[in-house]
Amino acid sequence: MSSAEKLHKIFYSLIKRPVDIFCRIKFNSRAERPADFEGPFLVISNHVTLYDMFFVAQNFRPHMYFVASEHSMRAGLGSRLLKFFFDPIIRPKATVGAATVIKMKKRLKAGHNVCLFAEGERNACGASRKIPRATASVVKMLGVKLVTFRIHGGFLSSPRWSRTARRGRIWCDVANIYSPEALKAMSDDELDARINADIFVDAYAENAERRIAYRGKALAEGIELELVKCPKCGSLNSIKSRGDEFFCDCGLRGTYDEYGEISGEGFDFRTVTEWDEWEKREIENMPIPEPKMPICRDPGQQLIEIGGGHTETLIDSGELLLTPESISVGNTFIALLDLSRYDLIGRGQLLITTKDGKYYQIGGKDRAFSGFLYILLLDRLLSDRDEQ
Repeated sequence: MSSAEKLHKIFYSLIKRPVDIFCRIKFNSRAERPADFEGPFLVISNHVTLYDMFFVAQNFRPHMYFVASEHSMRAGLGSRLLKFFFDPIIRPKATVGAATVIKMKKRLKAGHNVCLFAEGERNACGASRKIPRATASVVKMLGVKLVTFRIHGGFLSSPRWSRTARRGRIWCDVANIYSPEALKAMSDDELDARINADIFVDAYAENAERRIAYRGKALAEGIELELVKCPKCGSLNSIKSRGDEFFCDCGLRGTYDEYGEISGEGFDFRTVTEWDEWEKREIENMPIPEPKMPICRDPGQQLIEIGGGHTETLIDSGELLLTPESISVGNTFIALLDLSRYDLIGRGQLLITTKDGKYYQIGGKDRAFSGFLYILLLDRLLSDRDEQ
């Protein structure tokens, strides 16, 4: 074991007690009997909050390395300290992750444990996302024990779209343990289905029985980053929020309560999940306007190119505009036909990769926008072209 790896293990053991105290105080999360498996093993967990690695560390005794998003390495001194003490395995979002898989295999082969949040991005509606289909083949190729793990109560404690955390209760459990032999015996499709089922959490279905209150301030603020289509007037990007309330100029009014439930005038949905499912269907079936016509726009955004060494270069700033042909910020246009992949970070900033290998982040320095809406629209526009 290298001296750096010894340092990582020492610091990990030192930080576990403060992490446990933080989780107990802020989220009412307790791990009475942390799991203690013989390694090396791979943990695959659902992804619901910014603090998920804390909950995993709280619930497992052995040291492990975490797979983290590339943008975590762009926070100055904090990123350098994170790299020095924990050395996470970095996965660039919106890019193909072959290098990440190689690093995971290297750590596991050296006898270390690794944790992967396979959904890639936190869910914002209360129900877990599907993992990428390639995950099953990667897991089998790694050749180690797989532990599937669930974090419960995370969505209601810290919705992706919210600026504030709420205190109710978070609890965790190990869903399943698979030996390398059992993994080899399964087809990729079977393993994919097993992992998705193991880590699936429906926040509203669970809390319908438990009725845990998640109390905090400004419960609805930011919900427009997820509720992107108004069911009363049909407009996109028209909902706003303040305090515990959200509204549209057409007269729609609603509240978000301490159980995560919504109610009001102009809609019949009870949960964010129900609204999310409806708006996804609506956007999937929406007619595509003429090529030059704007579909969605947000002022005050920046286009930043991410370079080697996690550098950031401001390319342009101004209005973010999406048409059936391009996405642009200010005077810089990127043709949709040139897009390779796209994803979200944070509360909803957009990451895009082009076919020539450029890697961009779009977001407002002082003004949030719904990258989720742009993801849905890009899915609609690009799937429409694939069918032609």
